[in-house]
Amino acid sequence: MDKKVTINDIAAQAGVSKTTISRYLNGKFDNMSGNTRARIKETIDKLDYRPNRQAQALKTHHSFLIGVSVADISNMYTSRLLKGIGEYFQKTHYQVLIMDADNSVERELSNLEKMMIEQVDGIILQPLVHQPEHYQLLVDEKTPVVQVDRYTEPFTWPAVVSDNFQKSVELAKIFKTKSYDAILVLANHINGVSSRMNRYNGLEAGLTGSGITVKLIEIDGSDWQSLLHAEIKQHQHPAIFALNGQVLWSAVRFAKARSLNIPEDVGLIGYDDDQFADMITPAIASVSQNPQEIGRVAAEQLLSSVNGQATPPKNTRIPSEIQMRDSL
Repeated sequence: MDKKVTINDIAAQAGVSKTTISRYLNGKFDNMSGNTRARIKETIDKLDYRPNRQAQALKTHHSFLIGVSVADISNMYTSRLLKGIGEYFQKTHYQVLIMDADNSVERELSNLEKMMIEQVDGIILQPLVHQPEHYQLLVDEKTPVVQVDRYTEPFTWPAVVSDNFQKSVELAKIFKTKSYDAILVLANHINGVSSRMNRYNGLEAGLTGSGITVKLIEIDGSDWQSLLHAEIKQHQHPAIFALNGQVLWSAVRFAKARSLNIPEDVGLIGYDDDQFADMITPAIASVSQNPQEIGRVAAEQLLSSVNGQATPPKNTRIPSEIQMRDSL
């Protein structure tokens, strides 16, 4: 039987200390050069080394599991977010446990309880609830947490988000330049969802004193199509601003069903920049976020926190970009 490869073997072959190998396996790359990391990885691959997770967990008191709780895994934004998280942790020896809340507060809490049972070392959280007391379990367990896309208030943990407020202020300037007289904001409920509230509040701030009407229409549990159609008919030059990608495509289907011409009858822009947005006629204007980078930065911040580096509870804003197309 072949002798089992140990970290002593890896250290000898790579020409580094056993401590350096341990730091590499634990994802502690601070003060470790790129060349050293590459050499260790090459040696691990060459010797086909497989870490003993149970032994590592006993020795280091780490499970080497990272929990990721997302609001809705079917969302295109979420798939890109998870790609960024996964690509980062692929370079470490952590495994990622992904759980979908399916927009259910009860399911989200159940998922977090399961993560605690699995003794995850940290959690990336896309919170469904705005109030931090909902997540008291994580506070009590002193679990490192980084929020993505949204955040709780009062601010509890670091968050990596898009520049939602500022981007809506920029979009307000475009609406004014194009002489729209009403902006019809189409959204799922916005109360308690920081990303949607910031987008709406940024628009209102940017249009203050302009004389342009801002009307919020929430699609949850309402006859939003009739409400939206009535608002369009009341104005000379209205535009729809959809606050997420799923709502944006609902607006496209609505316009088609009501035989409305875009942008002649109503302008249209929204989050997110779907891969088909520029493939239909007219091409759909959108706000393009960078969820993959949001995921990567959140993963990096969480691993630093897991490794004992203090991470202040602040927002990291990842720039998004307005993609102007024929629909606006």
